[in-house]
Amino acid sequence: MTDPGETASPERDREWYRRLVERSAAVTLVVDTDGTVTYASPAVDSVLGHEADGVLGETLEDFVHPDDRETLAETLTTLGDTADSRTIEARVGRADESWGWLEMTVQDHRDDEVLGGALVTGRDITDRKEREADLQTTKERMQLALEGANLGIWDWDMETDEVRRDELLTDMLGYTQAEMGDHLRDWERVVHPEGKTRHDEALAEHVENRTPYYRCEYRLKTKAGDWKWVRTMGKVVERDEDGEPVRAVGIHQDIDDRKRAELALQEERDMFREGPAVVFKWEDEEGWPVTYASENVEDVLGYTPEQLQSDTMVFADIVHEDDLDRVVQAVADAAGEEGRHLDIEPYRVRTADGEIRWVKEYTRDLREDGQNNHLLGYLVDVTEQKRHERELAAREEKYRNLFEDSRDALMLMDREGYRDCNEQALDLFGVESVAEFVEYTPWALSPPTQPDGRGSKDAALNRIDEAFAEGAAFFEWTHQRVDGSEFPAEVKLSRFEHDGEPVVHALVRDISERKAQKRALTAREEKYRNLFEDTRDALMLLDRDGFFDCNEQALDLFGVESVAEFVEYTPWDLSPSTQPDGADSKEAALAHVETAFAEGAAFFEWTHQRVDGSEFPAEVKLSRFEHDGEPALHALVRDITERKEYERRLEEQRDNLDVLNQVLRHDIRNDLQLVTAYAELLADECEEPTEEEYIETVMENADHAVELTKSARQMADVMLSAKEDLQQVGLREVLKSEIAEVQSSYSEAVVTNEGTIPSVGVQANDMLASVFRNLLKNAIQHNDKEVPRVNVRATEQQAAAVVRVVDNGPGIPDAQKADIFGKGEKGLDSEGTGIGLYLVKTLVESYGGDVRVEDRTERDAAASPAGTEGATFVVELPKAE
Repeated sequence: MTDPGETASPERDREWYRRLVERSAAVTLVVDTDGTVTYASPAVDSVLGHEADGVLGETLEDFVHPDDRETLAETLTTLGDTADSRTIEARVGRADESWGWLEMTVQDHRDDEVLGGALVTGRDITDRKEREADLQTTKERMQLALEGANLGIWDWDMETDEVRRDELLTDMLGYTQAEMGDHLRDWERVVHPEGKTRHDEALAEHVENRTPYYRCEYRLKTKAGDWKWVRTMGKVVERDEDGEPVRAVGIHQDIDDRKRAELALQEERDMFREGPAVVFKWEDEEGWPVTYASENVEDVLGYTPEQLQSDTMVFADIVHEDDLDRVVQAVADAAGEEGRHLDIEPYRVRTADGEIRWVKEYTRDLREDGQNNHLLGYLVDVTEQKRHERELAAREEKYRNLFEDSRDALMLMDREGYRDCNEQALDLFGVESVAEFVEYTPWALSPPTQPDGRGSKDAALNRIDEAFAEGAAFFEWTHQRVDGSEFPAEVKLSRFEHDGEPVVHALVRDISERKAQKRALTAREEKYRNLFEDTRDALMLLDRDGFFDCNEQALDLFGVESVAEFVEYTPWDLSPSTQPDGADSKEAALAHVETAFAEGAAFFEWTHQRVDGSEFPAEVKLSRFEHDGEPALHALVRDITERKEYERRLEEQRDNLDVLNQVLRHDIRNDLQLVTAYAELLADECEEPTEEEYIETVMENADHAVELTKSARQMADVMLSAKEDLQQVGLREVLKSEIAEVQSSYSEAVVTNEGTIPSVGVQANDMLASVFRNLLKNAIQHNDKEVPRVNVRATEQQAAAVVRVVDNGPGIPDAQKADIFGKGEKGLDSEGTGIGLYLVKTLVESYGGDVRVEDRTERDAAASPAGTEGATFVVELPKAE
């Protein structure tokens, strides 16, 4: 043995590997590209009986069984194309001419300089293959035995509930193994509910070791929808350390024919328990003459046996005329069947006193080898049973009407799938007929997974089990139509009895619209919340009891830490006890709140108070809206402290300007009166014409200056007046008055109005007269004609009144039309200051109107006979609302 500390040499390594291969029990071969053996280990002798040297130079294929040579050839040919090694099983000839099985692993070493071929390692598996062959033979024999006895085997893992079943069991019910499934719940879906209870009880007895095995007879549903009777026998074959069952095996046996025969026999026995059965014997001839009737026929039908057996009466005489043809046909359909048994649906007969009774007939053929033609039957009165069936049918009809008339999709289902549906279900899922619909399951009409990630099949089965166990289940679900489109649904499952079996009634309501509305509402709420928080103003939500929400700006404005703290306040809590007008803050706030609820909105100024006691003026707007189905108010509070301070300063400036205006006009007019007085004294003493001309000029300009002070006063009134002073003013009255006033003041001029001035109210104030006075005076004062002429024309339009003032003066050049109303402009060559026209423009625009100079029209020229000369001023005034 080599010392561990000693370094191995290459020669020693090669010797070690050589001995390892030569002393291995596995066959080792090297095969070149032609399939020729270039190396064979000594194990060839011990495994196959061939000497190693005798194998060298031979083709490996010659040693392999003919049926396995193709597999070997394919392995050698494709080696290296798909993998570096492959494992196959093949029979190899021994020296004694028998065949032994080798499991051969073939590795590709053709590029190796030493090996230069495929390395084949073979392990003898002959014993294993013989055991497998014996096992297969045994299995085939068992399969034949099971098939002959109609038995199917199952193996149940009781920890995972996985069940392995052979094909005999699934074939017995008409399913494939894939359709049957490999889980206990798959069996539970096909077992009859009554039988499952018996099965579970028998299994529990066995699990508790009270029985050596468990056995139960019950029905399973076939793929065709029928019920087949089977017998299950099973035994727990493995338990864990705690004695809990781990594995059970057993068989299912088809006992349907025997069980149905037993039940038929039991039905005949039960017939006599249900009530008195009348025994009849008939001849199988027309009308069925009665050859025997039991004595109790008189108690049941009112006829004596002698009446029925007489030559004047046959059994057909007592059968109801509406049912006779059906009974005759049933008998005819069974004709010719030796030992036939007639199972006729209940029919009506007439009793001796004329009463109609329902009977159930059980009849069998008594003829043997064609010796007689007698029928033996039993009649049972089932009138009460038929009455009950009619009541049940009426209830079912009522249910069917409700079922079909419902606006929702309705279905009947069990754990296996759907059994019925209404028209709304067909429309909802896009299915053509009920027959097609019942081919689906709830999970087949669903996407593979639900929105929460659960598999639809498992989730649906859990919901169905919940409904069976608890009586109902209510949930939301995503369904899928047959065209692949999906829709959200609200589903309600309810358990009830149908044909003696528990089933589930399903109501499916498409809630796509509601979901869309909810998404839209959520989006609107999110948008509203963003606007609510992002606005620069303080916003709150309130009702009659106080605040219930606010934004961050409200917290900042009132100095409150959080929304939770803010909603503890009411509007009057955040106000001084009284408002500036002396009103009680709580009473006034509640009045504004009621106004907003009643009229939809309220807008007012308010004095608020912060939590630190400081007060501030605010502008408040309340708006009514719906919140969670209840009316509420949205409040916008804007701090107007700066605006109030600005208004205060502005008011002070206006007061100062008013005083200054009055002082200046007073002083100027006093001085002008003095100038006028002295000019008049000079005029009285003056004798020279030139001096008189100068004095007249002084007096005219003094008068003009006095007029200027009047315009200045009016201009100040305009600038200091508020826009809120606007009101409805009658155009006709003002315009006619000013035309007359100007005409009387300027006797040398001609002032006329064309047509009738419309009686219309315009938006203005009591200074509207100054507009027309200044326009008319301007037309006369700046007129260079010997006789100044001014024409006024007024018209009414849809939203405004239009006044045109046309004169025969020198006109206004186009270059000056835009500036003629400018402040301080002289206009033409006149020596006036232009303040009158500026006053006109200021007043008209404050009314919301417009004043401008336009080119003369033909109508203007006709009104003022100066040809193309002259000016046209146009005033537009909005109508009063």
